[in-house]
Amino acid sequence: MKQVYTFLLGLLSGLSALGQSSGQPSAEIFELSPIRVIAGDSLIDRGGLSSGFTTGAVDLYQMQSVQETSALVPNLFVASSETRGYGDVISIRGTGNTLFFSPAGVAQYIDDVPSGDVFTYSSELLSGNSLTVHRGGMGSFFGRNGPAGVIEIQSPKPMQEQRINLAAEFGSFSKRAFRANISGPISGSGVSHSLTVFHNERDGYLYNATLDRHTDTREAQGAQYSLFFSPGNDWNARVKLVTESIDDGSQRLSSLFSPDPFVVGSNLEGETQIDRNQISVHLDREFEWGVFKSITAFQKWELDPSTVDLDLSPDPISTSAIQQDQNLFTQEFRFESNDSGSPLDWRAGLFFQDKETGGDTTRVFPAPPFFPVFTESTVFETEEQSIAAFGHVSFDVTETFILDTGARIQKADASIDREKSSPVGLAPISADKNGTYASVDFGFEAVMSDHFSFIGRSASAFKPAGYSAFTDLPNLAGFNDESSWSNEIGFSFTTTDTTFKARVTVFDVSIDNYQLERSVPNATDYIVITADEVSSSGVEAEVVWQPTPNFVIEGSIGSNDVTFEEHIVPFNGANLNGNEVPFTPSTTFRGSARYSLDNGIFFQATFRGIGETFFDEGNTAMFRQGSYEVFDAQIGFRTERYSVVV
Repeated sequence: MKQVYTFLLGLLSGLSALGQSSGQPSAEIFELSPIRVIAGDSLIDRGGLSSGFTTGAVDLYQMQSVQETSALVPNLFVASSETRGYGDVISIRGTGNTLFFSPAGVAQYIDDVPSGDVFTYSSELLSGNSLTVHRGGMGSFFGRNGPAGVIEIQSPKPMQEQRINLAAEFGSFSKRAFRANISGPISGSGVSHSLTVFHNERDGYLYNATLDRHTDTREAQGAQYSLFFSPGNDWNARVKLVTESIDDGSQRLSSLFSPDPFVVGSNLEGETQIDRNQISVHLDREFEWGVFKSITAFQKWELDPSTVDLDLSPDPISTSAIQQDQNLFTQEFRFESNDSGSPLDWRAGLFFQDKETGGDTTRVFPAPPFFPVFTESTVFETEEQSIAAFGHVSFDVTETFILDTGARIQKADASIDREKSSPVGLAPISADKNGTYASVDFGFEAVMSDHFSFIGRSASAFKPAGYSAFTDLPNLAGFNDESSWSNEIGFSFTTTDTTFKARVTVFDVSIDNYQLERSVPNATDYIVITADEVSSSGVEAEVVWQPTPNFVIEGSIGSNDVTFEEHIVPFNGANLNGNEVPFTPSTTFRGSARYSLDNGIFFQATFRGIGETFFDEGNTAMFRQGSYEVFDAQIGFRTERYSVVV
């Protein structure tokens, strides 16, 4: 990590020296886009008339990671494993991913660069980033398929003058966080740049009685560097480098039978070490007919290792050690309209993805009477390649009626090469499959008056088939593709003075071959299975009220009923029709209030809540999470040059 910092700072110094010696005039300066602090600016999102939410609320809600965005929009839920994304489930309206092997239901874009599987998503949300959440199938609008929705994160671009921002944070559990940003034009070079370096750490709060210390410490550090320049012929270019290193202690696991969940007795301390590195090249040029963009990216994610005490006891009974990596190459060519005054708004593109995931896992179990210790090692490599064409168009039929439609076609190939060794022998698996998938969407907006509009949308979506690595049986390794059809209708209301805005949406989603992940009874296998049919229906409401320029109140609530319509467990024939689908809370809600004085003092408070959630298909009481809420508040003083917040 130190070498990366040294390289980036050296690159920065070299560019600065180059700029000072150059006599060239300054090129185009990249302006910082305004950051919206309330949802009302885009309750109606023209990105396919989807249910969108755009905000600078990374700071407002004190969010420091994607894992903390639960309930930011209605029916967005993140089941966090507390291992920086590994084992997380992110879902919108009941559609998400499985813990380890199925494709993402909610895609992620950071500065136009798509991420891979959910476990590789960035764990840091830096201050100043804007965040947009699109709900509904977005396959026709983005190169990376987003069957349930897309989370877009944009970092600020350099402003017209050189700026240096420094931040420090201190808190309970010995929390320390530091961040520095240098951005702006490099004098006389025609180049702009932005460098951000961050470090954060905190002590643990789970006490290990066996080891007599808190073992769940957390530490992360990283850097992002972007270089903006014009290579000529009206082209704009951006080169971005990202690195992140995670050095965490034990996973935050405790026994369901423990009288105190904050006290554990594991003999193995455990650790999680993750490295993320990315390089991307962005090119764009504006023509008379529109804008052309090319985004090329290579990302490497590596978990080495993740160790955990599986029995959670002082005895050396069962352990797990995981090494895993994912290499992702993506290329997106995008064509967009550029005339905001035209009745026709369109976007089209081509997308290619090559994803390779490798793993090396060792698990130790007691296995009397045949073996005192049963050790199995699984080495696997899965590869997925896909190429897609997508397009979306929105047309103002009249001044009060807008139609939009889009389509996506994607060809995907998946393969697995896997071998497990154990005292009972070897279990190799080698297989591949391919498929062609298509999705379409339609939408409308009918403006009834200056205050009231109707919105509707219908979309199909898909999640491709793939492979699970943790099974000995070839017929269980592969899983089927998931498909869905969703419909939503709603209305938006705005007062004449725009001090009050509201949106209400009702939706219904029918899902076939719903992908689930579960253990195989009487075995150590862990696979993806599919439920024949799942239904998801609910209502979402969002409001923003700003009675004065200095005072803003906003909130939302989502109700979501995600149910198995047809699901027979393949191992024991149990009929689970009518049960709730795991990892899908019944409700989500949030709200915030902010009051700013003219002298720079501000007060703000937010809350978010998650309703009852089950984490198994049988809806057993042991794996039920009751509803809970998260509250926070800030008091601060902010000027143009500095701020202090408690």
